[in-house]
Amino acid sequence: MSDLAYIPASDALAKFRSRELSPVELMQATIDRAKSVEPAIGAFADQFFDDALEAAQEAEARYTGRSADPRPLEGLPGSIKDEEAQTGRRNTNASLIFQDHIADHNSPIVERVLEAGGIVHARTRTPEFSCMPFTHSRLWGVTRNPWNLAFDVGGSSGGAAASLAS
Repeated sequence: MSDLAYIPASDALAKFRSRELSPVELMQATIDRAKSVEPAIGAFADQFFDDALEAAQEAEARYTGRSADPRPLEGLPGSIKDEEAQTGRRNTNASLIFQDHIADHNSPIVERVLEAGGIVHARTRTPEFSCMPFTHSRLWGVTRNPWNLAFDVGGSSGGAAASLAS
């Protein structure tokens, strides 16, 4: 397993600028780590790995001068909670009644992350409408504690917590 999945964001940005690390390398390490723990953990509602790798290539072009200057979060992988809207992506709020809902706008936090160059590689699970103290829904099932799969994780950001801890 690559240690790149655990690099602090500030270190990654510095290494991107010095060209010691590519955003593509970091994204691939993040994806590889996610694949190694899913579906056992159940942290993700959706995964956008192909799109994330494409965005990482675009970020790499900014760092190598083949495109516009890098933005503050350029090339950093991240996930967003299922309750946050992202244009063109499924936005279920972990509810069966919204299982096919596609967002027609970006929530403010998503807009800011994307404008700053952050790359969304996945949507993390929440309890239905983010209203329970544990992360379970009829749509997604149970999100497990990565340190002990016999336990679930708290809510409402259980998928985010499980992903980060993994």
